[in-house]
Amino acid sequence: MSPERTACAAAPVVLLVEDDILLRLITAVGLRGSGFDVIEAANSAEAVRVLECIPVDAMVSDIDMPGRMNGLALAQWVRQRRLDTKIILTSAVERALGEVEEYASFISKPYRDGEVEHLLRSVLSSP
Repeated sequence: MSPERTACAAAPVVLLVEDDILLRLITAVGLRGSGFDVIEAANSAEAVRVLECIPVDAMVSDIDMPGRMNGLALAQWVRQRRLDTKIILTSAVERALGEVEEYASFISKPYRDGEVEHLLRSVLSSP
């Protein structure tokens, strides 16, 4: 296997679930620039379709999204089916940690520069 193929294969795959297209684009560009392979989804239905087909190392999901499942329900779905997938939930709304810590790490919006990348690297390196 070529060194280029090995380097590409080693990039963590992150599913970014965010209904705000501008925030999703900015976050995805930043994560790609930091060496992550990013798959984007606009809602939980798109995220489930991805998760059923593609192994992902981590999912970063907004909690407050339109559709049948919000981010908490999506995190619960992932936890039941994909135990190896690390989860980070986000929200601009103040949350009680007990509401999210059962499923995931949490980061408040708006993000500071590099904050999502730092948390992703932290959760990916933990057992």
